[in-house]
Amino acid sequence: MKSIKFIVGILLISFMALFLIACAGGGGGGQISSSYPVTLLQTTDMHSHASGVGPFLSYTPMITGNGTVITGGFARLAAKIKEIRTAKNDSGSAVILVDSGDYTMGTVYDFLWDTGPASLKFIQAMDYDLITLGNHEFDYGPAKLATMINKSKTVLGFNIPIIASNTVFDGATGTADDGLETLKANGSIITTFVKTLPSGFKIGFIGLMGEDAANDSPNAPPVTFRYDYAGADKAYVQGIVDDLRNNQKVNVVIALSHSGIIPGTVPAGDDVTLAQNITGIDIIASGHVHIMTPEIIDIPNTATPTNITHIFCSGAYTTNLAQLDFNVTENGVTGLVLTNHPIDDSILGDSVINDMVTAMNTQINIILSPLGIKIADVEATMGAFPLSGPSSPGENGLGNMLADSLRYAGTDTALSTFTIGAFATGVIRDPLIANQSVTFADLFRVVPLGITTATDQGNSYPGYPLLKVYITGNEIWQMCKFNALIMLTGLYTDDFVHLSGIQYTESAGAVSSVNMYAWNDYKCTGATTAVAKDSTLYPLIVDSYVVNMLLSPSIQSLLAALGISVHPKLSDGTTLVSASNMLDTRLDKDPGTAGIQEYYAWSALLDYFTYLGAAIPADPYNLLTTTHKRINP
Repeated sequence: MKSIKFIVGILLISFMALFLIACAGGGGGGQISSSYPVTLLQTTDMHSHASGVGPFLSYTPMITGNGTVITGGFARLAAKIKEIRTAKNDSGSAVILVDSGDYTMGTVYDFLWDTGPASLKFIQAMDYDLITLGNHEFDYGPAKLATMINKSKTVLGFNIPIIASNTVFDGATGTADDGLETLKANGSIITTFVKTLPSGFKIGFIGLMGEDAANDSPNAPPVTFRYDYAGADKAYVQGIVDDLRNNQKVNVVIALSHSGIIPGTVPAGDDVTLAQNITGIDIIASGHVHIMTPEIIDIPNTATPTNITHIFCSGAYTTNLAQLDFNVTENGVTGLVLTNHPIDDSILGDSVINDMVTAMNTQINIILSPLGIKIADVEATMGAFPLSGPSSPGENGLGNMLADSLRYAGTDTALSTFTIGAFATGVIRDPLIANQSVTFADLFRVVPLGITTATDQGNSYPGYPLLKVYITGNEIWQMCKFNALIMLTGLYTDDFVHLSGIQYTESAGAVSSVNMYAWNDYKCTGATTAVAKDSTLYPLIVDSYVVNMLLSPSIQSLLAALGISVHPKLSDGTTLVSASNMLDTRLDKDPGTAGIQEYYAWSALLDYFTYLGAAIPADPYNLLTTTHKRINP
């Protein structure tokens, strides 16, 4: 028989062992374990691609292996997230799901922005841990962005933290961003976020907008961003990281950065600048440039080369889910492994999320009913050639067709007035593929960006409004020269402007001739006459994005440095278009109705498809076969 003292001793030893196991394993106790496993799942730049990438009629997420060109989509992405989350949780790993911005602006699902925002509904349904803001969230302008977030909160119960560390509101100086300021005050928009792991280790998060992304946010003011990571804003951003480490006592810092990483032998992008100049960021989950990183990109800090920041990006459009596995230690991260999961038709979609998307389709059809169209209506057919956005600056068939559609929409046929159409490369989105039936959903995905800043519209349709402004013959030459210089240098490629009604010859950044087509030659296939370098005024149909771009200090500085002067004017030929009078230049879709009925790029393209007939012609839009080219003919 054992003594009482012996039994008590055994019990005490057993109790202490259980206590130590409990401390090591969970409950937020002391940091007994030397490391803790974490799986970071990232999406970015989803751009509302609820139905994936590819022809709308081919979207079949509940069928696997059927060889469709569709990739991505909310249902299949959800299935992969749930699969990984379950497996990793069962193995004892913490799972954190994040998005690095630009979840809006890209498809017909943006028609739900003020009734039940599609991407935020998906983010809520999938229980993301936190998200940040991208430049395209600011396409709505501060007031409408606040409306979108608030509508998500009231209709969807949205409660996912939005982290925006270098976003600056104007405080008491104005009212345009008051809605966002209120969201920050009530904790919906936050500066930092800390997640405590079961072991007691802490991960701190920041959310950033980079310089390139900020320059692509023409509707953001008065909101600004502190993105000069190597200069004026370095101390500000460093201070946020230092606060997390020194005051909030985190072990790891992760940035959700809508700044951009471009993989390569020498990686580039604003996130490289961030890593080189800000000390103490362990991981950057990057967004903005739409390029998936096949492997982790390690960037040493310039001042402290032993401080390595690990950068990765999932890509865009819901076509890939990035999984970064690592161990959190007292002093950082170890054992990083990146796995990219293609979201394709090998994945059976999640039925709950698929039902959610189907319900969204019904909602959108109701919103579109005043136009007499539905998202699955076939508006045109493609021939045996594709039309995709430019991969490099220069003439492009899809860009030409979009410029032609704007010119067709804005030409005053009663006056037989020669008019120019202009469409910027950076606004072109999804391609059209060979032999495709082009539904309204497909058409809209080509030109989905923007929303009006006006308050006088009876609808809340997305899309940059079209403007009718005026430029001189000399400025037409200047625009052609600007394009030629972009082609020469490869810089500012998003600002290359496709022109309708104009044919020009360029070489090595110089323009030797500029000609115009007949006023009603919308496809630009006939004879031309010379454009004189003079003060003759010509109407120019362009969306508000391009005009905002032209008015921006960065582009005006660039134009001045290049010796180029382009200043859109009102019809009087002397009053310059400015932020204060821009809405006065809106193209009116229905002059017979009181007020301005805004025209958008997508509605102009819809009308142009009717003009072209059932099929999109290879001549002049298939540049591989047509003889009717507009540059260097």
